[in-house]
Amino acid sequence: MIRSTFDRITLALLLGGIAVSASAQTNSSPTLYAGDPAPSIQVQTWVRGAPITRFEPGKVYVLDFWATWCGGCIISFPHISGIAAKYNGKVTFISIDSNEEIGSSDKKEIDSVAAVKAFLQTPEGQALKLNVAVDGPSHSMWNSWISGLHRMGLPTTFVIDQEGKVAWEDVNLDHLEWVLDEVLAKKWDRTRAAAAQKERDVAEDSMMKWAMAKSGADKKSALQNMLAVSNKFAKEFPERKGATGTYKVLAYIESDKSKLMGALEEIALEAHPRYLDLNDAAGLTLREKDLSKETYAAAANLLERCLGNEYPAVNTCGKTIGTYSELADAYHRAGDQKRAISSQEQALALANETKVSAEQVKKLQKDLEAYKSGEKGGS
Repeated sequence: MIRSTFDRITLALLLGGIAVSASAQTNSSPTLYAGDPAPSIQVQTWVRGAPITRFEPGKVYVLDFWATWCGGCIISFPHISGIAAKYNGKVTFISIDSNEEIGSSDKKEIDSVAAVKAFLQTPEGQALKLNVAVDGPSHSMWNSWISGLHRMGLPTTFVIDQEGKVAWEDVNLDHLEWVLDEVLAKKWDRTRAAAAQKERDVAEDSMMKWAMAKSGADKKSALQNMLAVSNKFAKEFPERKGATGTYKVLAYIESDKSKLMGALEEIALEAHPRYLDLNDAAGLTLREKDLSKETYAAAANLLERCLGNEYPAVNTCGKTIGTYSELADAYHRAGDQKRAISSQEQALALANETKVSAEQVKKLQKDLEAYKSGEKGGS
């Protein structure tokens, strides 16, 4: 049986893409949007790098919020560090540890500075190459930055432009380089970014309402609303339409699978895709049996774009064993056995290079033989 590796990404994790932290909450009255003056920098102390006390006019900054207990934050360290290296001398990157006590098992106040210093000595912490400050028990940075957002959680990243105003914020880094290039060229539209931020919040709320709905009538109504607001967002912000594309994929899987291929193709055409969206949309599709070959081919197209991710991590796409294996599955279902075999061979080669378990290698080899023999399977 050929199985999709999307089994590792549950719907709960998909929802987690909105706000990765388990402590994330929704603010019904957000106060911080793109275009607003950036809040001040008020930290307990700096544990790495020279202190930065204010945003200097004419300079661009990135603030990345995290905590030692936040798995999504730790996964993103190579990504944010890689981007910081690319923009060295052009953009100042600041790493802000906040809300450390949430990770304390007894929920008592802990020494955040000591915890961060110790963490930065670990292999996971050493992947973070940015200058680091600790918010501390006053939560000044959390209160002035994160609590003003609609979706309050970690990780969260901000871009501050040359005028000391918020240009962008997100829980995902896939758009960060696009935003920085636009900001540095003084082409970034803060007004449009704020409008997109507000509409994205509406779309996310609609998806959460659908996910939480229990009765058939409520579920159907919530699904129709999710689809409507997702279509509205894609129409108004085509350069960001992938942000709600996965919601449309979910909606069509539930209501009208004949429209699924169109939703996948729309995501593929986005000029600035988020790899998270590409990965989730393709993975959700591969969970479904008996779709058309053309639909599976559309999922394969998304995974091909996933291969361009420079910073693949756990449960994300890139030139990884998981992506190549999913790609093989997609091509197999699309009826393209040549590409299915080629993709699976790539997965197996990477497995041998990275010395994964013998059991995993055996599974990959078994799937490769199945593709070569033309065996058909499903997830």
